[in-house]
Amino acid sequence: RRRKADVALQLPERMDKNLFMPMTKEQMEIHDEFKSGVARLVLKWQRMRYLSDTDRRRLLLLLSQMRMVCDSTYILDQQSRHDTKVDEAVNIINNIAESDGGKVVVFSQWERMTRLIAQELEKSGILYEYLHGGVPSVKRKELMDSFNENPDIRVFISTDAGCTGLNLQTASYLINMDLPWN
Repeated sequence: RRRKADVALQLPERMDKNLFMPMTKEQMEIHDEFKSGVARLVLKWQRMRYLSDTDRRRLLLLLSQMRMVCDSTYILDQQSRHDTKVDEAVNIINNIAESDGGKVVVFSQWERMTRLIAQELEKSGILYEYLHGGVPSVKRKELMDSFNENPDIRVFISTDAGCTGLNLQTASYLINMDLPWN
């Protein structure tokens, strides 16, 4: 059995690349509404040095909604779809598929965001496996094995449901659609 220390010198350096995607005008408008709600609660805390449980829950909700709308308005209302991240992620995946044939893991905290990516990959004809909280634990190993062993399946999409216990070492690329804050 090989140990990490034995093979570490043989591995290429990890390369991180942060891409900052601008929000659409519609996303910014919604984001600004949530931001003003946060500002009111912060001012209340500064004046009173106290927030009720209801105010604290409202503050956390507003902060979460601000994070959601940065990905896509679809996450909040399932009616509209204003975003730039989904198209950019699919472009990156297409480029990887066309150039070096590597495999990609895509994570998002929001199940609706992963659904959008899956829909766009289907339009592009890119095969993927999809893990979310509704997938029974017995099926998770099948998804992982399928991704690892089938060269035609290029993408593994997962919510935080897949953040532990997955062996996806066949992937050369990881796309975090939204960084978890906890």
